Amino acid sequence: MKYLKTLPAFLIAASIVFISSCDSFLVEEPLDQRVESNFYETQQDAQEALVAIYDVLQWNTVVGFHVPEMLSDIASDDAYAGGASRNDAPNIIEVDKHNIRTTNGEVHGLWQKYYTGIYRANKYLQEINSLEIEQSFLDRTIAEAKFLRAYYYFDLVRFFQNVPLITEPLDNPDEYNQPQADPSDVYSQIAQDLIEAVPNLPITIPPNEQGRISKWAGQALLAKVYLYYSDVFGEDLTAGSQTVDRALAITMIDSVITQSGHDLLPNYEDNFKPDFEFSNESVFEISYSDSRPWYDWGFIQGGEGNMAPQMQGPRVNEPANEDYQRGWSFSPVTNELVDAFDPNDPRLDATVLFESELNGGLTVGYQHTGKFTQKYTTTKVYEPADGQLELNWGNNYRVIRFSDALLMGAELHLKNNNPATAENYLNRVRLRVGLSTVPATMENIKNERRVELALEGHRYWDLQRYGQQEAEQNISVQGEVKPGYQGDAPDFEVTYNTTKQGLFPIPQSEIDISNGDLQQNAGYN
Repeated sequence: MKYLKTLPAFLIAASIVFISSCDSFLVEEPLDQRVESNFYETQQDAQEALVAIYDVLQWNTVVGFHVPEMLSDIASDDAYAGGASRNDAPNIIEVDKHNIRTTNGEVHGLWQKYYTGIYRANKYLQEINSLEIEQSFLDRTIAEAKFLRAYYYFDLVRFFQNVPLITEPLDNPDEYNQPQADPSDVYSQIAQDLIEAVPNLPITIPPNEQGRISKWAGQALLAKVYLYYSDVFGEDLTAGSQTVDRALAITMIDSVITQSGHDLLPNYEDNFKPDFEFSNESVFEISYSDSRPWYDWGFIQGGEGNMAPQMQGPRVNEPANEDYQRGWSFSPVTNELVDAFDPNDPRLDATVLFESELNGGLTVGYQHTGKFTQKYTTTKVYEPADGQLELNWGNNYRVIRFSDALLMGAELHLKNNNPATAENYLNRVRLRVGLSTVPATMENIKNERRVELALEGHRYWDLQRYGQQEAEQNISVQGEVKPGYQGDAPDFEVTYNTTKQGLFPIPQSEIDISNGDLQQNAGYN
C-alpha cells in the first residue's frame, strides 16, 4: 500500500520533531537534530518514542475532520451529520446517510490515523529490547505499546473489519503490500496484546503521569473487545494460544469494579467538566489541552487541541452573551435520543444542549434539530487561553468510564445466568442519578447503555453487536420534519444497508495501489 510505503519516512519526521501529546507526562519539547540512525539509544529516546505512540490518540484531522467518536455517533441513531449546509462537509453527510463513497476523505483519514499509531507501536516494540535500560521501565512501556496497538487495531477493525494485520515495522519495500487478514486473527492479536500488557501495567497512575494506561484500562478494554467480538461473530475470542471466554471477561471486569478503586462520581454531569478530568470515574481518558498554543490549520494534529468541541458546538449568534463560543453545529442530536430518556432523568440535561437554553439565538445549520451535545462542546469553561480558538479546545475524551464497566459487567453476568450481580451493577448506575431500580434484563441494560453513555461514541458499536436487524431498525428513519427540526424532510431520511454490515469502505486509493492484495468490503462498488 502506498500509505504504508510512505509511513516510515513520515514516522521519522514525526519522531524528529516529536509532537507532544498529553499535558503532563506526555509533553516533550520538540527536538530538531534527531534521525532514525541516532535514535533509540537511551532510555530518554525510548520515553520520547513512547510519547509518539500516545500522540496518535489525539489525531482527528489526518485527512479532513474525522473525530472517531463523533463519526460513530453520526452513523448511529443518536445524531445527524449537521454542519453549516448540505455542501459544508459532504463526506460526513455520507456517513450519516450510510452512503459512503470509497473515495471519502474522512474515512481515509481514519485509516491513516490508525496505521500511523500501529506503525509507531510496532517500531517501539522492535527497537526497545536492544537498549540497556531499567527492567521496570522496559516492562511497563512494552505493556503500554501493546495496549495502544490493541486500541488502534480495535477501532480499525470495527470500522473496516478486513484489514492487514501488521505487527512489525515494514522497512523493506518488498513488504509494503500486505494482504487483508481474517478478522478473527486481528481480534486475536488485540486480545493477545491486552493479555500480555495487563500484568505489567501499573495499578495506580501518579498525578504527573496522567494520561498513561493503567492495569484497569487494559482489563476493561479486553472485556469490551470480548463483548463486541463474541456478539458480532458468535464465538469466544482467542488470544494467541489462549481462549478469552465469558468467564475470563467476567474476571477482568469484576476486578475493575471491585479492586480498582474506581467508582461513580456523585454528580453525573461532573464527568464532563475540567475540574474532574482523570477523575475516579475515568478508567481510560485521552488528554487534550491548550498548553502549547497552536495556529497551524495545515497541520492541526501538531497541536494538543480536541476538534470535537469545535465541530459539535452550536453556531451561537452572540458568543459574548452565551456560555458557549461559536461552533460548527455538526452532530445535532436526534429526537429519538431525547425520547430514550426517562423524563425525570437528570442525565438528559447533562447530555443534550437545547436551543431554548441559548440567550441570543443561533444560526441554523443543516439537519437542524434544535439539540446539540452538552458533553463535548464549546462551553466557555474549556475556552482556550491562547492560540487559534478552534484548534485548542482542551476537553479530554473519557474513553471508558466506570459506569461503562458496570454496564459491561451487568451484561456479562446476565448472560452467565447471574442476575443478582447483573442487577446490582445495573442499578448502581441508575441510583447514582436518582432513578428507581429495574430488573436486570438485556433490554434494560441496552436502554441504560444508550442514555448513560449517550454521545460518547458507544451507541453505533452497541447496535452493531446487537445484530444487523436491530441496527437497521434503529438507524433507518423515514424523512420527517419532527418538532424542533428545520429543513426538508429528505434531509432527515437515513437508510441503513445491512449488506454493508455497518462497515466503512476500504479507501479506494489503498486498493488501487495494493496490487490486488486489498478487496473492497461487501456492498461498496
